[in-house]
Amino acid sequence: MKRSTSIGAVLGLIAVLSGCSGSSGSTVPSTSGATSAKTTPTSPGSKHVDGTLGGVGNKLKVYLGDAPPVINGLIPTSINIGIDAVNVVYQGQIINIATYSTPYVVNIMANNGAPEDVGVGNVYTGNYDHIQFVVDVPTSNMVANGTTYPISFLTGQATQSSVGFGSGTVTTAGNAATLANSTAQPAPTPNPNQVTMQVGGQFDLLGALLPAAEIQADFNALESLNQTSSGQIVAVPTMVAGATLNVGNITGTVLNQAGTPVTSAVVVAIDANGVVENTANTDANGNFILDTLTGGVFQLMIYNNYTTASGQNLTASGADASMGAFFQGPTGIAVPAGATLSLGTLAD
Repeated sequence: MKRSTSIGAVLGLIAVLSGCSGSSGSTVPSTSGATSAKTTPTSPGSKHVDGTLGGVGNKLKVYLGDAPPVINGLIPTSINIGIDAVNVVYQGQIINIATYSTPYVVNIMANNGAPEDVGVGNVYTGNYDHIQFVVDVPTSNMVANGTTYPISFLTGQATQSSVGFGSGTVTTAGNAATLANSTAQPAPTPNPNQVTMQVGGQFDLLGALLPAAEIQADFNALESLNQTSSGQIVAVPTMVAGATLNVGNITGTVLNQAGTPVTSAVVVAIDANGVVENTANTDANGNFILDTLTGGVFQLMIYNNYTTASGQNLTASGADASMGAFFQGPTGIAVPAGATLSLGTLAD
């Protein structure tokens, strides 16, 4: 699921992990750059800020967040992600922005899914293709019903949700920047305690977003996490990201014809090109938040039966049988960049 707020400094990441990142049908989510011509990144000098938080100006901030998902009937109270490093990518070149001597652990559900500041590093002026989050696996976990579940990250997975959402994120073993920049022979073995999550977006740093730039990333735990038959929590990261000033949010409530909440329905935002930009589930009150939507015009689809990118099967509770597996929601929804649009009540 996706959720966003005004972050207002530099480069914001929700992980990154925030609210809900895909494509409609066979259409794959767009990961193309911004509309302006690409600018070769220019290094300002030092690349690393070890564990330093805050600060504005010529800095790159990192944010991480997500709203409460439903994971096979479990309602998490926290989802903790350990961050070892943050990288940006320009035409295949990996540039490290921030590193941590010990993992910086962030609960992405804190502040009701609002992005958490998880790091800051020096900005490299230019238009970037991707952002990477190097995750420390041992310090990443989910807490639900008083139980702490370690998260096992799956790499090399090509899974997509039932609407084609999920192909925009690539997760690999180890730290991609360390492996790519190593000159050692033979090549180093990836650290088994690390994975790198890479997501595309529109990241124009210190370009159109002067005097500061910021990226918001949404981890979309609804799509990313699943529980196996043995009780293990596995992650197939399914993220979306974009420059904070370019993205907006949609909120609303799904009720049935009797006026009572529809829970665990999945709300899908489809842009004017037919691309699924994000997804979110309804909570116990029927409320949903769709984050990290590039400002533009959208259509909503509400699914009463849905399979997430990680393979979780969801069936809505309280939905009217006459609506079937899904129904068309509002169309022509203009989402303002950098703001939240409330749709009020939607009838299922």
